[in-house]
Amino acid sequence: MKRLIVSAVFLCAVAAFAQDDRKSMKAAAAARAQPMPLAAGGSFFGKTPRLRSWVLGWALTGSKPDAYEIRCDDVFTDCAIPILRTRALSSEPYGMGSLTHSEGAQPWRGARVELKAELRTGRVDGWAGLWMRIDGPDGKVLAFDNMQNRPLRGTSSFQWYSVVLDVPADAERISFGVMLHGPGAVFIRELRFDAADTEVTSTDLVGPLRAQTP
Repeated sequence: MKRLIVSAVFLCAVAAFAQDDRKSMKAAAAARAQPMPLAAGGSFFGKTPRLRSWVLGWALTGSKPDAYEIRCDDVFTDCAIPILRTRALSSEPYGMGSLTHSEGAQPWRGARVELKAELRTGRVDGWAGLWMRIDGPDGKVLAFDNMQNRPLRGTSSFQWYSVVLDVPADAERISFGVMLHGPGAVFIRELRFDAADTEVTSTDLVGPLRAQTP
């Protein structure tokens, strides 16, 4: 009888330990995958983000997202920097891949907004850049810039880049991210989204074209 009691106590202790262990594992997983803050002046990645902290709230999109991947640079930066790159440098056609975020435009209506990022490129054979799009009712594009007139190519060191758009009163969604056409890789050390001063020049590519349309 004593053996049975001891065994029962032992099994209860093991079960309690396993339950505590599962709770610890869940807590650790939650700590590694917190949604990125999205607030005025907020930095999404920062200089030392936690591993996987940039995953939630973002998606891999594009014309051929299966040809691309988002991973961490675990060789030089201890997994602190997200990388957008092609999966296989020998596969064609590449299409386009993008690290993308989208949110409601209501808090930004009437403001001029700026997406800034500190990027470096590695063997970009096509082109890469930041992009931002503001959509209105029925998905109409109200403003857009993808740096196509000032693309990133080849291999470069870290530098700051930005796109700046005005958010109309009828804007409904703002989408933005980092895009890559063709083979290569883009390293993202810092990415910020915030309201911009009116002195900062808009880089909108759609507005000037619309103004020229009869």
